[in-house]
Amino acid sequence: MDLFSFVVFSFNTRYIMRWILAGVVLVVPFFSLGYLVRTSDLSMIGGIGLPTWDRKGELWWEGARLVYIVILYEALPSFLFSLSFLLSSPGYFVTSLIGHFMKYLALGTFVVCSFFLPFAFCAFVESRETNRAFDFERIARALKKVFVPYTLGYIAYAFCLYLVLKLHRIPYVGLILCSILTFYVLLVATYYFTQLFRKTRRSFGGVS
Repeated sequence: MDLFSFVVFSFNTRYIMRWILAGVVLVVPFFSLGYLVRTSDLSMIGGIGLPTWDRKGELWWEGARLVYIVILYEALPSFLFSLSFLLSSPGYFVTSLIGHFMKYLALGTFVVCSFFLPFAFCAFVESRETNRAFDFERIARALKKVFVPYTLGYIAYAFCLYLVLKLHRIPYVGLILCSILTFYVLLVATYYFTQLFRKTRRSFGGVS
């Protein structure tokens, strides 16, 4: 099933409330992110449709592990951003200059680390082993095989995420609308990157 078909399929009356519910509870991210893990897992084996919300304890645990992976991936950029803020003290030219440099370095590091995250997520889903999300050599080899569609997909994903996050400014309904559509962008991105990952699974050694 291609991406367009998945989008159409996700609006089927049988499935639409599943991702809307995930969007509503995105404020408690462990459950929603766990649902993304389950969605990727279903797509990884060629399944059709969206998963159910059963085994909620498992959903919470998988979401917590995914949050842990994201935190580790963004630890260096977060540290550099914090350092740049501390160094950018008014009245101290040298430290302020270093602070501005560190800010751009942090931004570049954030972009690079975030770029690897979709396939790191897929590697984790495939094996359910957290350490597989940090096998940078294998992830890089897989990325080379689908670099152009991966990059275009990542840019489109980032742009859509930027747009839907702006919706929180709408009075009264903005926050809930932003939460639901943010999750939907994550859901579609999950399907897209999982399908790309399936094409490159031989890069991960365990699949012939």
